Amino acid sequence: MRILALFVAALALSPAPTARAQDKPDPTVLAAAYQLANADGDRVCPMTLKPDPAGAAFAVAFDKAACGEAIPFAGDVVAWTPGPGDSIRLLGTKGALIAEFTEGVGGSWEALREGDGVYFLTNPSLADAKQTQPGDLYGGWDASRTAGQPVCRMEFTDESTDDGSFRLALSAGCDVGIVRFAPLAWRIERGDLVLANAKGETLRFALQEEGGWAKVPESNRPLLLTRPDAPPDAPNVSSEPPPEDPAPSMGTGP
Repeated sequence: MRILALFVAALALSPAPTARAQDKPDPTVLAAAYQLANADGDRVCPMTLKPDPAGAAFAVAFDKAACGEAIPFAGDVVAWTPGPGDSIRLLGTKGALIAEFTEGVGGSWEALREGDGVYFLTNPSLADAKQTQPGDLYGGWDASRTAGQPVCRMEFTDESTDDGSFRLALSAGCDVGIVRFAPLAWRIERGDLVLANAKGETLRFALQEEGGWAKVPESNRPLLLTRPDAPPDAPNVSSEPPPEDPAPSMGTGP
């Protein structure tokens, strides 16, 4: 009995086993210099994600004052860590999650901050040498909610507008949500496809691996753009926008 008591006491005094080194994420794959920017690209913060430990995460280096002015939440970032699926998490004090960026294409990661908007982290060293060019998109595109079930045919023309975009025409019989949004122009912006209406409202699409485009951020009303398998119907090329809903909602897009 005395031997058993001594054994239990020895266990109580033994130090707890330390976490294995491999339990901590490896930062070397994602550590690099990035550009943090808003969706329009007019507010930019150069930020370096370093592999050096910073508490339970890893160090970041950037001009906190300048970045905080350009992108307010950047001023709260004190560390970063890799997340699932090669995502990038920017952290605040006490490890609070400020933004999680999921990997996109062409060296770009994307985050949606509720009530704030879409932001991008771009690694210039990984960016595609050949970016999508307008000429790659001229012609017909099918819009669908579900792959293979088109609800609208769009024609991306090569006719330029005053702001450097290109005119877009809808075929007859398009989905009511698309008609309500009434896209009139398209452009390539920061590697994304952007559709705009007469009010200046926009929809953004990210390039997919199979060559199509998907509306971002994702919502319960997805919208996909793919090349049609058949010749398009005659597009509606009227200069007047399609009729608008009396109270259109931009909360979920067309």
